[in-house]
Amino acid sequence: MKFKGILDINKDSKEFYKKEKNNESFRNNYHFQPPFGLINDPNGLSFFNGEYNIFFQWNPFTCEHKFKHWGLIKTKDFINYTIPKVVLAPVDYYDKNGCYSGSAIERNGVLELLYTGNVKDKNGNRLSYQCAAIMNKDGDVKKLGAVLDSVPKGYTSHFRDPKVYFKNGKYYFIIGAQTDKLKGRVLLYSSLDMRKWSLEGEVKTCLENFGYMWECPNIVTLKDKDVLIFSPQGLEKEEFKYQNIYQSGYIVGKLNYDALKFNHDEFCELDMGFDFYAPQIFEDDKNRILMLGWMGVPEQDEDKHISLKENWIHCLTIPRKLTLKNNKIYQNPIDEIKQLREKMFFCRDNFVEESLEFSDINKNSYEFILDLKDSRNLNFKIEMFKGEGEHFDLYFNDGICVISKENILQGPHGIRKFILNKSNNLKLHGFIDKSAVEIYINDGEYVLSSRVFVKMNSTGLKLNGLGEKLNINKLEIWTLKGVNYNE
Repeated sequence: MKFKGILDINKDSKEFYKKEKNNESFRNNYHFQPPFGLINDPNGLSFFNGEYNIFFQWNPFTCEHKFKHWGLIKTKDFINYTIPKVVLAPVDYYDKNGCYSGSAIERNGVLELLYTGNVKDKNGNRLSYQCAAIMNKDGDVKKLGAVLDSVPKGYTSHFRDPKVYFKNGKYYFIIGAQTDKLKGRVLLYSSLDMRKWSLEGEVKTCLENFGYMWECPNIVTLKDKDVLIFSPQGLEKEEFKYQNIYQSGYIVGKLNYDALKFNHDEFCELDMGFDFYAPQIFEDDKNRILMLGWMGVPEQDEDKHISLKENWIHCLTIPRKLTLKNNKIYQNPIDEIKQLREKMFFCRDNFVEESLEFSDINKNSYEFILDLKDSRNLNFKIEMFKGEGEHFDLYFNDGICVISKENILQGPHGIRKFILNKSNNLKLHGFIDKSAVEIYINDGEYVLSSRVFVKMNSTGLKLNGLGEKLNINKLEIWTLKGVNYNE
């Protein structure tokens, strides 16, 4: 394999976006994916210099979890993006085996980056460095080297993904860790200048035996409550939760910064679909708490992704706005996504049907809004990506929601299911892309994110009451255009 430097990778990325795209491809219209290679965790999410900065883990060489660089796209409106480029490459002693995940914060007129440098010695032993870099307003990125070169006593070298924030006159970062007894934890560090960091200690929670590693922690205050978002590894699968190999979720409560004790509610998953992991949050200039997630799960069916034939794998979610209601996170697409609406394909209010079918919707680039009344005990099914011999299914059966890939002809298969809080109305807000689907349920109380690989002519949608009448308050379907990538 020929390894390329930053300039050559960025030149290849520019050339990719100059080429006419093949419509018979699994490349999405508005979910960001790499031009080539592998994408995973979103990193360094920030609003800086009048733009949204989306850094991301990127292997630009292969579709394997190796050679991790930091890529970057920028946008002012979430419709028009810069062409993806590499800004950090694993070429120094402190990150030579990968520029792993991290975060960003504005300070003194520059964007400060903090990331984990992954290093393996000649015997294959892992070392973990926490490393700094800065990006100026011209977009130039400069590494500053390791600012923390050791792991505290009592913890293994699985020590990564610092998320930096400012509170009470100090800079903090929270970081994922593993104890010597192989228990997942998060630790907190503080600094006055982001160069010298002091260990505050381990954040004490009620989750003593909750997986063997906690990755990609975030902490944020919503409605005077502290919310810790993280991705635990090693949870046992249950019938209605923890159904992916690894999870992402959160706890809500209050963190005492003196005692480092977190009094909190139970852990709640953020997404009940097949493909969601390692989300990161940030606050923008409109005081919104926004989140992007990776539409993938490590070590889960990655070899079955059909996009491998096109030399790329995985994508990111659309940006979501987070709010807190009754100590639960609600997620909804940001308003800017409405700019993608091309034309209204269907619109009807207050009608009754047993079934409703649309045979071809814009090559699987559309949005739908469905509001059902009297749905507390309703049994019905939505078939998406519907074509000859295949469909991706969403079932509702007496308060249980099931999503199924069992009726598609290629790619990963399986089912996921969870229990809904019953309400009189059921509201669904769906985003269908070429090989991605996101469904927001009941104003974002639940979210389902999944990758779907179907035949290119499988572009139908069917609502099926399964023998019962569907009492529909509203059904809207919008065709969606794609986002743009330019220099």
